[in-house]
Parts: sequence; structure tokens; C-alpha cells
Amino acid sequence: MLSLVAFVLFFAVCTYQQGTNAKASADGPVDASTDGDSHFVTIYNNGERTIVRSDASTVRELLERAEINYSDTDKIEPGLDDTIDEDDYYVNIYRSRELVVIDGQKETIINTASTDPEAIVKDAGVKLLAADQVKLISYDKFLETGMRTAYQIVRAKTVNLDFNGQHAAIRTQAKTVADFLTEQNIDTNPEVNWVSLSGETRITDGLQLSVYFQGEQVVTYEEDIPFSEKITQDFSLDYGTRNVTQAGVPGKKSVVYNIEMHDGQIISKEFISEVITAEPVEQLVTVGMKLNLPAGSHEDWMAAAGIAASDYGYVNFIISHESGWRTTASNGRYYGLYQTSLGRLQSDCPNWQNDPVCQLRSATSYANGRYGGWASAYAAWQRQHWW
Repeated sequence: MLSLVAFVLFFAVCTYQQGTNAKASADGPVDASTDGDSHFVTIYNNGERTIVRSDASTVRELLERAEINYSDTDKIEPGLDDTIDEDDYYVNIYRSRELVVIDGQKETIINTASTDPEAIVKDAGVKLLAADQVKLISYDKFLETGMRTAYQIVRAKTVNLDFNGQHAAIRTQAKTVADFLTEQNIDTNPEVNWVSLSGETRITDGLQLSVYFQGEQVVTYEEDIPFSEKITQDFSLDYGTRNVTQAGVPGKKSVVYNIEMHDGQIISKEFISEVITAEPVEQLVTVGMKLNLPAGSHEDWMAAAGIAASDYGYVNFIISHESGWRTTASNGRYYGLYQTSLGRLQSDCPNWQNDPVCQLRSATSYANGRYGGWASAYAAWQRQHWW
């Protein structure tokens, strides 16, 4: 009786072992390794399942032992260098294939293992912007490429929206203004909001659209606070040099108004309150003050300008009173040695700040043209204290 029981148990164990081996063989190759570190791994190779038992330490080593080839454009999950450290381990191999991506007039054929449309477009080197869409379409170049479908990018259009004085550039796939307003949850009731375009207007890229409430309402606006500018004079830098050492940044304030609107027009606007949300950053500027004047005395300059020696006294009197012989003198309206308009000075002497000789020639032309000469100009200055 005991012999019979032993025989039955032996037969059952053999049958189980044969069944296990038969299953593994049906699913794929079995690694012969039987040490204590081996694991059962399920490999999905482009959808085909294979179960192996292996003591391979990484996915790369496992695939090499299983003689499964792959290319650089195939996608393997987990990564090739991931460690196999548990039973019931799964490896997925996604085989790359040729796909076409269409962006406007540009068609790009790529080899990719990605299945997500956005990932496919990214693999094609195409950047998607906000609200852009990717659609799978029939491809009309099947005979040329062997591909029946293509991934087409549908670019969103930009609507420049002025919503109660707040401006925003919004990208959208909406076809009409009515669709866009619904998409943005904006009430289209004309008694609530005035809309600058009809609802049937087709959305085109760069469309300008204004929406303003009707009637009286308390509105909060975000407004800029201008930044101030601090100027430091540097006498080691050439005159006219301007260096921004710290860029100014406008501040921000939240301003509350009571506004009455009608058909997009402000009927009344009453200030209620404001809160500064960000202080402005002062702009720091260094300006050069160093003058590179020609050598010599004022008389040397007058001589170089072609002024007669008999006029030196008249010229010295007028220039001394107008500018103190400072080539860059300015009262905010008039400039230079003889205090003329900036436009005239720049026209006559492009390098006027550093060219007193040119300025004196220009002054002589002015004296001759208006007064008939320096002597008459001096007489006029004595009478009226300007010239």
C-alpha cells in the first residue's frame, strides 16, 4: 500500500514539472540558470509574451542572454541598466517604426517607438504651444511612403483680448467669437457684456477682441508704477557715455475703481483705493562727463574757428555770459557755448560736446545771419541781455 502511495506521489510531481516546462516553453526560452538569485521575468516584445527564468542582474544582460535584439530607437522599459531584483519582473520592448508628422507645409518622417501623439511630435523636433492639438489623419502619400496615416499639428490661433481693460493674448482652437467667449466662460448676454465683434466672426490669428461690462461696477485693475532713475556723473568716462548699472523695474499696484460703462465707453470712473503689490526698482545710470577738448586757450579756439581778432572781445563777452565757455552747458532748452537749439547744434557739429571750434563756427554763422556780425550781436545782448 505504501509503495502504491509513493508511486502516485512521484507520478504527480513528474506531471507537474512537465506541465511547468511545457508552459514556459510555449511562452518563450527559459534560462537554464538555477542558482538562488534567478528570477522569473515576463518580456513583452512588441506585444509578444515570453517568460524566462534568469539570474541576469540587469535588463541589458537579460536581453542579451535571451538573444533579443533591439535598436537605439526602440524603447525599453525599465531601462537597460535597471536591476532585476524581484520575481514577477516585467520588461516591455516597444519597437520603433516610421511615422510622419505634418506641421503646416512641413512634413517630417521620423523613426520612433513613442505611442503618445505629443511624444511623437516631440520626437520629430516640433514644439507644441498652448492649445495646439495633434490629430491622426489619413495620409495621401501611401504609395510613396507606405504609411496610411499621419500626425497633423493643428495650431491654435491667438486672440488679443481686452477684457474690461485687462489685456491678454489667449491661444484657442475656437472657430468663432461666440465659441471663444463660451470657452473663456464670458457671459455673452448683451445686457451684461458689450462685445466689440459679433458672435459669428471667425477667429483669425491675432484677432483683436474687446469685452466690457455694461452699467456700473467696481473693478480692480493691475497697474504699473513707473520706476525712478538715479544718475551718477563719472568724470573718468567720455562725455555722452551712458551705462545702466541697474535696470529699473516697474512696480505693481492693485487699483479699485467704480466705473460706469456703456457699449465699451467709460461714462464715469471714480477712484476708490489702491494697494501696492510690488515696489518699483530704481534704475541706476552712470553718465560720462569727461571732455576731450582741443588744447589751447579760448583765443586759440576762436582763431581756429576763423573769427577775426577784432571780434574776440565781443565773442568772449557773449560766450562767457551764455555758457561760461562750457561746451556742454544746457538749461534744458538750449545747449552749447552759445546756447542754441540742440537740433541746430547736432546738425552743425555732430561731435559738439567735444568740439568748441565747430561750435564757434556755428555761433559766427548765427551772429552774421541774425545781427550782421559779432559787434552788432554784442550791442543787441547789451540791450536785451540775450541774443
